[in-house]
Amino acid sequence: MSVTTLTRGDLTAALAARQMLIARARLAPAEAIRRLTPLQGQHAPAPYIALAARLDGFARPDLEAAIAARQVVKTTVMRSTLHLAAADEYPAYAQLARSTRMRAWRKRYAHLDERAVTAELRRWLRTPRSNAEIRARVERYEGVRPVEPWGAIDFIRTLLPLVQLPPAGYWNDRRRPLLTVYPRRLPGLVTAARTVVRRYLGAFGPASRRDIATWAGIAQRELAEALAGMRLVAYRDAAGVELLDLPGQPLPGAGVELPVRLLAHWDQPLLAYADRERILPAALREHDLTIVGATTVTVDGRVAGRWEARREGERAIVTVTPLVDIGRAARAAIREEARRTALFCEPDARSVSVVGT
Repeated sequence: MSVTTLTRGDLTAALAARQMLIARARLAPAEAIRRLTPLQGQHAPAPYIALAARLDGFARPDLEAAIAARQVVKTTVMRSTLHLAAADEYPAYAQLARSTRMRAWRKRYAHLDERAVTAELRRWLRTPRSNAEIRARVERYEGVRPVEPWGAIDFIRTLLPLVQLPPAGYWNDRRRPLLTVYPRRLPGLVTAARTVVRRYLGAFGPASRRDIATWAGIAQRELAEALAGMRLVAYRDAAGVELLDLPGQPLPGAGVELPVRLLAHWDQPLLAYADRERILPAALREHDLTIVGATTVTVDGRVAGRWEARREGERAIVTVTPLVDIGRAARAAIREEARRTALFCEPDARSVSVVGT
């Protein structure tokens, strides 16, 4: 049986469709995050900007209410970075993310009784703790002297699923968070991997095994058993690489119109692949956009520039910096989308200016 080959344009359109970047959806924040996979939360406003690009009628208090209700949690998961995750599926991400770290923990701390340490720390964390308290507690264990600032938290979150308590995750929150153990049990590794793979392919597929592992921050072998038991369909890209997908997912094709969007800091589609060509042209890699966490502008589904917002008195200003040649029609669309984004970031601004296009 022949395998369908998908062009770069096909893959760009599929990504835009699944990321709600063709038509904005009307969804509650927790459900949107569930479908999109956990949103990068290194920069506090980033998940809000990401949802504003994708949801119709979304406002900041909507996500803050979901965090307060514990429908969404702020925590460290993929690639050891902060994310906002749908609370009911966070245990699957936590289990998969810890799989590689757990082997290193057991090797480094072979002299410790893992079960006893885990039980002790679970009891101790019934009271929410600060980073300073966690460091002092962890250093009481023999041979544990974390050097890096977050080493003590890493020690614990390898054993237990740590989450930050509200108001961590709020748009304006800048305080050091209190941490506690998420109360739900973690699923088995294979079950967790299947949940995460389903969510990943629903949000970013079709994609290669390498893409999935790179995004999750794990080795491909961690996925082998899970993938073997899943009902998937296969495609190939123009280079002949096998791409996996869930059955029945949207593949709108390269001819679909892809509107301009302003994406957030470290927006997930830019981090979702080992080969990022479907959203990040090779010519732009020199700008290190995914390293510095630049806010980006997409034209025809791919990064074409970057943007920044600032406030001057009662005026919100968005500066757009094109990184490729952009046509007149796309520039007009960028200005319209920039105004929308500016008013989301600065809802009480009396006026908006867009410069650079």
